[in-house]
Amino acid sequence: MTEIDKGKDEFETGRWSKAYALFQKSLEGRNASERQVAEVRLLMARCLVQMGEPDQAETELRDVKPKLSPTDAELVKEFERAWTEVEDTRKLGKAEIEKRRAAAKAEQN
Repeated sequence: MTEIDKGKDEFETGRWSKAYALFQKSLEGRNASERQVAEVRLLMARCLVQMGEPDQAETELRDVKPKLSPTDAELVKEFERAWTEVEDTRKLGKAEIEKRRAAAKAEQN
């Protein structure tokens, strides 16, 4: 099982910090296709949102957007989904965002 697959498993079960770390690790020193890198970075952005870090997620999305092929409908849809999650998270109260950050920090320990 690859780091990406492990990350997707953690992502599906809501362990955002663990998924994020696995996705980061999967990109280190690896010759992945641009599409695969974009897919992983979109997942990383979604993890960041759930971890209460919408600004970091936005940065990740802005970096990956130029690398998306407009003909890749699946990735474009994932980008739009992630962007919506960033916008929705920004509408949450400060207490909810702090709660997400605390949960992510606790998960790392």
